[in-house]
Amino acid sequence: MRRSVAVLFGLGLGLAATGPARAGCDVRAWSKDRDPAGLNVRAAPGTGAAVVARLPPPRREGEETIAVEVHVVGSRDGWLEIDRAEFSGYDLPAKTVFGGRGWVSGRLIDVSVQDERVRAKPTTAAEVLDAPRERPLGGREILRLDRVLACEGRWFEIEGRFTDDAGAEARATRGWVTGLCGNQVTTCP
Repeated sequence: MRRSVAVLFGLGLGLAATGPARAGCDVRAWSKDRDPAGLNVRAAPGTGAAVVARLPPPRREGEETIAVEVHVVGSRDGWLEIDRAEFSGYDLPAKTVFGGRGWVSGRLIDVSVQDERVRAKPTTAAEVLDAPRERPLGGREILRLDRVLACEGRWFEIEGRFTDDAGAEARATRGWVTGLCGNQVTTCP
């Protein structure tokens, strides 16, 4: 059964969610929502859907700020379906803060991208649309995610920007990336 859910944009105009849900995702990521009330988990993809849970905001652990990590299993129209969320830190076991299915906005999710080549499709055989460039005075651009649009397998379709080490905006980009690492406190293999 396909649901249409009102999505509110800008001036409060309602538009229906139209695309089918993408299933078959398997990506860990984390919340970048700084709202002290927490990240809304909704019953369906859209701001008009009921809030079924709120994930805790980031917390301080020593000198680090740690956000709740989510497991993404599907996507639709810029919303990501999750099946669990947990806090984990350097020396602490993971603590589940949400179990079950729900939807979070792709604007409020982040992940470390270890393969920063932006591709036209979610396959390594696809055309590379963009990649980090070397800076004239040394260093290399870094890919920063603004929004996750969709997922497929271990790929995210993203809107983002390449910036220099100082964070100055370089250029916008959009496409599919892989080599995703959802652990904030260590590197992924």
